[in-house]
Amino acid sequence: MGLFRSYQNAGPGIDPNAPKKKPFFRFWELMWRNLGKLLGLNLIFVGLHIPLMSSMIVFIETDNKFTNAMTLLLLAIQFVLEGPVMAGCARVLRLIVLDKPIFLTEEFKKGFQQNFGAGFLYWCIDALVIASVIAGHIEYPQIAEQTGSKAIFIPFGISIAIAVVLLFMNYYIWALQAATKLNKRTVLKNAFMLSGLSMKECIISTAGIAAMVGLMYLLLMIHPMFMFLITVFPAAFIGYLVMFVHYPVIQKFVINPYYEESGEKNPEDDETTPDDDDRIFTDRGGSEEPVKAERRKGKIIS
Repeated sequence: MGLFRSYQNAGPGIDPNAPKKKPFFRFWELMWRNLGKLLGLNLIFVGLHIPLMSSMIVFIETDNKFTNAMTLLLLAIQFVLEGPVMAGCARVLRLIVLDKPIFLTEEFKKGFQQNFGAGFLYWCIDALVIASVIAGHIEYPQIAEQTGSKAIFIPFGISIAIAVVLLFMNYYIWALQAATKLNKRTVLKNAFMLSGLSMKECIISTAGIAAMVGLMYLLLMIHPMFMFLITVFPAAFIGYLVMFVHYPVIQKFVINPYYEESGEKNPEDDETTPDDDDRIFTDRGGSEEPVKAERRKGKIIS
């Protein structure tokens, strides 16, 4: 900008080989740089949940012979869309974390379409476990009260443990599906193994998600007007947090070993540079001396 200094004076530029910032600072730098894309992604995510919101409105606000049928239809539509929506978001978030240039709607569309079947399968597994935990929370206390036996809580505890493991696996399932061409069984197996190798990262993500959900709940308790925030930020922030924390683990244990064994050039490696014969120009940013324009005194001929 030329408001405070002359834009005609060349600066030293940006050094392409400068060391990366620490993860904490890079997290906020990337988020700020891609804030517009994250807000847009959140709007897409909320927009594709209109069937869910509509089903709630129909169920609460209407009372006729079509109410139940319409509610179930809208829920069924949302159920089919949920997995592919997550897959589309994962594709966009992966590119943001890799700091790649993207066209938001185009990349989301690719992730949605190419991973439709896989996304639907993964969501079916998630929904089955979620339903079992909810049912257990309702049924097991009643059975324990009727029978007088506390042993019934053992299977309930097992179902909760399975849900936690699946939650940790979800931190990797969608990213693996977006980044690799592995079959669905291998994606699930790798997600299970990676969740066991990265307990610290899983705890960080879970704490971050809990903090965001808690913050949104607190704001809604203060005033309902904060509902508008749901349409612009929290879902994309949670997805970005999870991708930022867990994608390096995928690179370390899945992507980098593959390219090392195959001898191919890793497209995600920042250190890969073109050969001298293929190089069009050399970026000397950060190594050049600033050049100041010299002012010459003299007469001006008009």
